[in-house]
Amino acid sequence: MERPAVYLAGQAEKRGLIPRVPSPDRLLADVEAWFQAEYADAVRSTTSHKLPSGASELLVSLHPAAENVGFVAGEGGRVQVSAPSWPTGPGYHTFVSHALQRLGTDLEITWAPLDAEDGSHDETGYFGSGDRAPLEQAHLAWLLTTLNMARDARRKGRTLHVGTPAGVRFTFNGALASALGPRDDAWLERAVEDPATAIDILPWWADVTDGRYLLSRALCLMWSEVRWRPPAIDSERALLNETLTLLQRAFPLDPSLPFPWREWKELIDHRGFIDGAAEQIQERAAGENGNRPPIGYRRQPVTIVHEGWSLEIPGSFAERRTDEEWWGGEGGRGITLAGTETGTEDGPMSPESFLLQVASHFGSDALTHRDGELLGKARLNVDDSSGVSTGVLEAYAAVTGRGAAMRVVFDDPDDWPWAMDVWRALSPA
Repeated sequence: MERPAVYLAGQAEKRGLIPRVPSPDRLLADVEAWFQAEYADAVRSTTSHKLPSGASELLVSLHPAAENVGFVAGEGGRVQVSAPSWPTGPGYHTFVSHALQRLGTDLEITWAPLDAEDGSHDETGYFGSGDRAPLEQAHLAWLLTTLNMARDARRKGRTLHVGTPAGVRFTFNGALASALGPRDDAWLERAVEDPATAIDILPWWADVTDGRYLLSRALCLMWSEVRWRPPAIDSERALLNETLTLLQRAFPLDPSLPFPWREWKELIDHRGFIDGAAEQIQERAAGENGNRPPIGYRRQPVTIVHEGWSLEIPGSFAERRTDEEWWGGEGGRGITLAGTETGTEDGPMSPESFLLQVASHFGSDALTHRDGELLGKARLNVDDSSGVSTGVLEAYAAVTGRGAAMRVVFDDPDDWPWAMDVWRALSPA
């Protein structure tokens, strides 16, 4: 069976005083505004861009453990939607299905029937039937396949990530990293025998958006996204606010749920404001079992993957990512990384040819690094253009068919060995 998801093909109708089919950009702007108005509590972010084909795409994030819902609009009012639900659960699938049905009605988009030639498809059948039993079975079937993959990977000395953010690998003890924390080998063996016992790694199983849903959503953020230190940039402050708000909303709905009191207090302390229930949270945190491992993958180093390259960094690093570059840093240290495929009409470019093109200006100051097929060149210098001297390592690395550019900056002049170690740690993903 395919992984549970909703794929729709639709046609926007003519509208306005002089009836016209909306342009792609207008249609996606209307979709974005509709989600912001109708599901403000669920929307985490929206981004728009042009695809290489020239079509416009809108990505809507509706849950920390879910892949983005993607809308691609073309000329003539054609729109395609992809909404994977496999990492998140049947509750998310029903939520997205109902949202898309409402969206079609409100914005006058006619969705093609399921399994039509022009692309509408829901392997579970839920979008057309509203029958939840096959939807649950589809998720359990996907879960069993995933658990068997995790067991096979474990036998080969590797681990699997399920429902965690793309582009990052976590350091953890166990057999599997899920959106709701790691699971050990004993859990994995039990889950393979009875996948129904493994639904605790899917954060949105039930349809209701109750206290358990809110707590699970907060736990996804705490495990994968929160840096366990005071926020350094606006997006980190917004993340702490989002997480605290979810916990605050969940508690009155069901105080009996297993709230992570110690981490809740830690978030309040890092955010730096007084929660209305801070005293109660502190008391419960003090009485909590201290043997439980703390929540948060980012208490350990993480490995980021960007454009075919991987690099281990502290989990506490602030990060920004675009299609072109990844940046991470904290405490007077910063790393910028970009990657690209390299080649000519004759085939993939050799590491030596790539470095000759991009690093020849280093001249005699070039530092060289080789690790198997990987070849790198770098140069250390000082940037005092701002009036404050800052150490800078300009670096490149390459393997056949792929190259990377890196810039490492550091305020402390004694940090140059750290910068060199960062460059040498870069490797193909």
